[in-house]
Amino acid sequence: MPRNHKFSCDDLLNLIGQQVVYHHQRCEIIELLDGCELVLQELNQGSNIQPTQYGEGHRPVPVTHVLPVFDGEGELHTELVAAGLDQLLREQGLYGQ
Repeated sequence: MPRNHKFSCDDLLNLIGQQVVYHHQRCEIIELLDGCELVLQELNQGSNIQPTQYGEGHRPVPVTHVLPVFDGEGELHTELVAAGLDQLLREQGLYGQ
C-alpha cells in the first residue's frame, strides 16, 4: 500500500506554533521530539501539578499530550488525523493527493 505522505519528521518542524483541537481541547503544537512525536499543550486554563523528583507536587504546569506521528505501518497516526493535523499537512503540500 503506498504511503499518503512525502515528508520526514524534520518537515514537521513547520507545525510548531500551529493550533489544533485534540479531545475537544484547543492545543498548540509546542515541540517535535526525536522519536517523531509531537507535543501538544492545552491552551485552556487547566493545569497539572508537576511533581519533584521525590514525588511531591509543588507547581502547576499546563496539560500536555505526546502524540506519535506515524503508526506501525508508517502511515499518519489516527490520533493526529483526529486532531486535524492531516489538514495542516495538506495545506503545506506534505500529505494526501
